[in-house]
Amino acid sequence: MDRLLRIRDGILAALLPVAAEDVPSEEALGRWLASPALASVPAPPHTCAAMDGYAVRAADVTGPAVLPVRQTIYAGDLPAAPLAPGEAARIFTGATVPQGADAVVREEATREEGGGVRFLEAARRGEHVRQAGEDVPAGGLALAAGVRVGPRQAALLRAVGGPAVSVRRRPRVAVLSTGDEVVTGRTPDSNGEAVAGLIRAVGAEVERRAVPDRLEAVVAAIREALASADAVVTIGGVSIGARDLVPEALAHLQADVRVHGVPMKPGKPFLFALAGGAPVLGLPGSPSACLVAFEVFARPALLALCGAARTERRVVPLRLAAPAEGRPGRARLLWAAVEPGGRARPLGRDSAQVRGPALADALLFVPADAGDLPEGAEVAAWLLEDCAG
Repeated sequence: MDRLLRIRDGILAALLPVAAEDVPSEEALGRWLASPALASVPAPPHTCAAMDGYAVRAADVTGPAVLPVRQTIYAGDLPAAPLAPGEAARIFTGATVPQGADAVVREEATREEGGGVRFLEAARRGEHVRQAGEDVPAGGLALAAGVRVGPRQAALLRAVGGPAVSVRRRPRVAVLSTGDEVVTGRTPDSNGEAVAGLIRAVGAEVERRAVPDRLEAVVAAIREALASADAVVTIGGVSIGARDLVPEALAHLQADVRVHGVPMKPGKPFLFALAGGAPVLGLPGSPSACLVAFEVFARPALLALCGAARTERRVVPLRLAAPAEGRPGRARLLWAAVEPGGRARPLGRDSAQVRGPALADALLFVPADAGDLPEGAEVAAWLLEDCAG
């Protein structure tokens, strides 16, 4: 894995995130923060009750006691008056605790009695009270730069105020599926469909087109894509066959090809180049190889363009639920289904398979010096939890 990670890190080192822009916080969903988001208001915004019950001075309820109830405070109300010694206030979850109160006694530990309330247990100072700013203080860090704004992060941004946040603009990525068979429709462009969806999933915009197996057409397509895109992803045409024209096309464009061929199976022909400063990511044409190369190299690169602080998948050790056959020589990456109990079942290793990637929860890494692995062998697994949804 170390060799592959060094190649990946070299690619990431050559990339810079796209420019930042300020957007209303409600429009930040799915975007990556370019700057830290600081709290304009504290969370909670005021000292409030954590439960329905009665606000009291803890010193007045050191054991069973009866106190008069002077006011009722609902969420959204302001207390009518400070709480005087020897008084209680009926209060509901989220309501502002009146000045003078330092505890809330839960409703289940009380009983109404005449015009007052009987407390069945002692109050403890600070109990069931949320202090203003105890979650996020005013001016405090809400979210760090490089965090993606999902629904939970959007809720936090809403809670701490701020009319706008600084996010990276959505990178524009051109996906070029090469091959006469794709242009004519004799072969469905399933690779292009998958890659475009995976690119959108990281937060980028996608434009797709199919390109025939003619050098001038590939050169023109890449040149045209580079005129408006932040990155170009080609599919097919990166190996050493007579119609693998992407490397030659990049030479015509005087691109700086930094990687062509990586020590893994499937996905060996992967290519990385810089053309006019923009990355070109060349994926193999076989479906499984295409998606493996995308996972290992292209996805992290595109996340870097998006400004993500973290570009790698979560890696965990899993044990094989079935043997995995293979010869030493190159690192092997296997699609796998994660079964109950944390065991991984390989889903085949043919570079042309399309069903395995569709059913996979993880991508297993088998070291280059490993041959056949028995059931129960431990392997590193890159979890694909965000692929499904």
